[in-house]
Amino acid sequence: MHLTRRHALMLTTAQIALAGAAARVAFAEDNVGKLETVENEVWGTSVGATRTAMAEAAAIFRNQKLETGDDSAAGVRFIDASKLTLGANASAVIDEYVFAGAASRSVTTLTKGAFRFISGQMPETNMKIKTPTVTIGIRGTELKIDVYDDGATELSTVSGAASIVSNITNEALEILAGHSVSCDANGVMGLVRDFIHKSKDEAIERGLDELRRRSPIPLPDLPNPFR
Repeated sequence: MHLTRRHALMLTTAQIALAGAAARVAFAEDNVGKLETVENEVWGTSVGATRTAMAEAAAIFRNQKLETGDDSAAGVRFIDASKLTLGANASAVIDEYVFAGAASRSVTTLTKGAFRFISGQMPETNMKIKTPTVTIGIRGTELKIDVYDDGATELSTVSGAASIVSNITNEALEILAGHSVSCDANGVMGLVRDFIHKSKDEAIERGLDELRRRSPIPLPDLPNPFR
């Protein structure tokens, strides 16, 4: 068949449109949520990109690294309605996230800092939270997690239940609501404790909304009439 210039142009245009549609689908699939709350400095680093400052309502993507600065905090809402709060000087990576019924799965690595996680609509059996020393499984859960500079991890189950497995010794424990456990930098876990630990970070301990309500209202910068 003879391919005229007009037919070639139409074919090229169609190929470009299909490629654009595929890119939009891939982009939409990688968009896993949004930054719902920002206090002071929050940065995001996508694969192959430089670190950029983030504002409220910014999109969150799979494989993106999130970081907060001094006296800062961030609240992420994922598309399944689960929530992750990061305290000051925290770092986390959304390693994997797919929300698609029975095929749903997510893996989030908490590198350092204080965090609070509330599960959403994703099947809990398909969700994992990792730190340098433990892997956490979730069952209808609200968790409070502190990851210290040496990788040691402290976990409390505020509601629901969680399983925790040492990445080093493979020891496994079940942590029910109102209980907590710590794991040292060598992966050795302590006894399950009958209380919720106090986080080192006020935004995680009190919650971002409560922190904002109690924060003093800044006064306007009015001119001094006595100067």
